[in-house]
Amino acid sequence: MKTIDFDALLALTDDFELCDGVFKKFAEFNNQIDVDSYSEEERVITLAWHASGLIGNGGFEYLFEGWFTGDPGYIYTAAAFKTIGATQSYAAFQRALGVFGGRYPDDPAERDDLYHRVPQDERTATSRQFWEDEQNMNAALVRYVRERRDRFRELLLNDTNNA
Repeated sequence: MKTIDFDALLALTDDFELCDGVFKKFAEFNNQIDVDSYSEEERVITLAWHASGLIGNGGFEYLFEGWFTGDPGYIYTAAAFKTIGATQSYAAFQRALGVFGGRYPDDPAERDDLYHRVPQDERTATSRQFWEDEQNMNAALVRYVRERRDRFRELLLNDTNNA
């Protein structure tokens, strides 16, 4: 990736396009999410953006069907929303994780069973709390990237050189 490519991403005024563009640039170099392999900046954007896509497509149920290597209980993922200042998204995450009482099951079937013991209207309300914060979350993530533009440029250029 050339510097001009990243500068073109930063020039985008559409929050979704900027977030998705930066996420995709990291995804080109990492075929799967592995929290341990990321810098803090990569972790924040990758986890927040990927999790919001999953939750946006099917609520927290979709997120809990899988896992992110290095973040089995979604602790780093939830923290990413707090880091960028998406407080409603973070609160929804805490609410969803609260179902597990501090013990997040490794087994997806057990997770699914425990999460589905919560009445549907409560699960929907938790996901809705997250969905209603989408615009704020996107803006917060864009702000996070723009405030760290030099660091993101460095990370993306290093990934390109190592790919």
